Amino acid sequence: MNAHLAASLAVLEELYDGMRDLVGGLDSDCLNWTPPIPETNSISALVTHTVGSVDNWLRRAFGETVNRDRDAEFRARHDADELVAMIDRSRLETRERFSALDRADLSTLRHVRRLSTNREEDVSIAWCVEHALIHAGEHWGQIQLNRQLYAARGGIV
Repeated sequence: MNAHLAASLAVLEELYDGMRDLVGGLDSDCLNWTPPIPETNSISALVTHTVGSVDNWLRRAFGETVNRDRDAEFRARHDADELVAMIDRSRLETRERFSALDRADLSTLRHVRRLSTNREEDVSIAWCVEHALIHAGEHWGQIQLNRQLYAARGGIV
């Protein structure tokens, strides 16, 4: 695997490790609690959305059809075991896709519809990989902050 893809995969592996460790130690109340701030989401919803987004962008990198209910990801309620299973599945699929990406021309363009904006645009396979990585990192930060906010309000973590 080329050095750039190997580094990107290593960062995602680290993120998966962190998410798995964090959610595995939390109860359902903490996982499904939403901060009392407009437009925030629970840890459960953020994990569901994060793995959905990574899977989505890596599928798009291969030009695969994506059937995803992004809005439902933000309503998700899960326990720790379900979230760990979701993370493990996404990690396995991510490893498989990165192995295949090493044989792809990363400059190949894909025509995609951005679900967050409902816009269509052309992006490269490399862009899909980078976007998956950056987007996952943003939500990983939110997940960690949610745990801190839950603990600050007196919740047991």
